Amino acid sequence: MTTSGSDELLSRTEGTAHYLTLNRPHRRNALTPELAHRVAQDIDAISELGTARTIVLTGAGGHFCAGLDLHWLRELGDLPTIPALQQGLSQFQSVILAIVRCPIPVIAALQGTVAGFGLDLALACDMRIAAESASFTSAFARMGLVPDGGSTFTLLRLTGVGQALRLLMTSESLRADAALRMGLVEEVVADDILPSCVTRLISAIGANDPASLRAIKRLTRAAELGALEQALATEGAAQLQALQSAAFRQRLEAFTGRTTTTPDNAATPPNSQPTDHP
Repeated sequence: MTTSGSDELLSRTEGTAHYLTLNRPHRRNALTPELAHRVAQDIDAISELGTARTIVLTGAGGHFCAGLDLHWLRELGDLPTIPALQQGLSQFQSVILAIVRCPIPVIAALQGTVAGFGLDLALACDMRIAAESASFTSAFARMGLVPDGGSTFTLLRLTGVGQALRLLMTSESLRADAALRMGLVEEVVADDILPSCVTRLISAIGANDPASLRAIKRLTRAAELGALEQALATEGAAQLQALQSAAFRQRLEAFTGRTTTTPDNAATPPNSQPTDHP
């Protein structure tokens, strides 16, 4: 096993699998644009190296990803510039495209919070295994925003239009068993056996011909790539407008005011607003 990476992104190889672990547990692995882009760069580098047969994307500290770290937006000031917002959106969306374009399968191993852009990130992956602790929510509408990681496209491909719209429009939180019934994930297991179940899936994939695996990924996902790129473009344009709205700025002020008086690692009940969304 080889291990490397920055403090916020851990990277290690185990056999034919490469693990990328979001490592901001104090923020439930909420993403900054820089971290999202770093994940995209690492996926591209792993693909180019050509030694891994699978990539596993997961999070540290019992959570997958709480979405965008809204404190990053607050730090841009009351009137962030359009170029700054556009650059941030581009860096976030780069990881979605990197996953879909990656020639080898990308598996999401999900625990705890899977929210906002974190949900988009999981939906972009080729396969998803969830621990029983996983909780799924979109949460964009709660903050006066719209999805910007492709979930207006990827979600309905898994669940159908009605269930996709319900999840996006209500910001409901789904337990792992409900997510399984909806088709958001393919398997739900106890938290303590999630690593071994991921290893089992990796072994099943790795037992097959590498060229066949790459061809299957390409044939399966190539048809959706153009539509996904269009969805990301239209989502990005709508999100840019939403980020500049007075309604969002008010919600952001209320959110950051609340979280600055609450410890970063404070527990949040499943149906309340998480520490980071989207």
